[in-house]
Amino acid sequence: MLSIIQNQLPIKVSDKYLIRYISNDDKEDLFQIYSNEKIAKYVVRKIHCSIKDTEEFIQLINRRMKEGNNIYLGISENHSKKLIGIIRFLKKEEPSILTIGYALKEDYWGHGIIYTAVNNLIELIKLDGTYTRIRATVKPENINSQRCVEKLGFKLHGKFNKSEIIDNKEIETERLLYYRIL
Repeated sequence: MLSIIQNQLPIKVSDKYLIRYISNDDKEDLFQIYSNEKIAKYVVRKIHCSIKDTEEFIQLINRRMKEGNNIYLGISENHSKKLIGIIRFLKKEEPSILTIGYALKEDYWGHGIIYTAVNNLIELIKLDGTYTRIRATVKPENINSQRCVEKLGFKLHGKFNKSEIIDNKEIETERLLYYRIL
């Protein structure tokens, strides 16, 4: 999936940041992202309480990537290679549509990093020619993410409720549904 991206990794997206694969060496940085309650309220995922949770998440990432319908990419600093964010592409039922998700360390919010990284990736996806649309779902309270996807050219198509199992509990969340035509 998305071999046009995978064949070019790492991808420099600015003087400060690059996109690369996520590895076991990133577990401390991933833990900082997924143990942060401010991030967790926007990302429907179990809050990581220990490094073991993060190690299990890395195993899940690897398993899903081997299955071929997901690609997880890390955003890291150029100079330190420190992981500061994650971008996920998921291919679901409709083969011409990709779903995107992302998370970024809180210290890096508001610097245009997600916009720059995703914009670079969208340009490559357009060159690939396999996909016609990209889908993003955003929680209504995540105003900054709404602004980001709108700046990236996504258009709001409506709202929906989504049920998910987190920590063996069913959680229903409202989402805004955005699409971008490629």
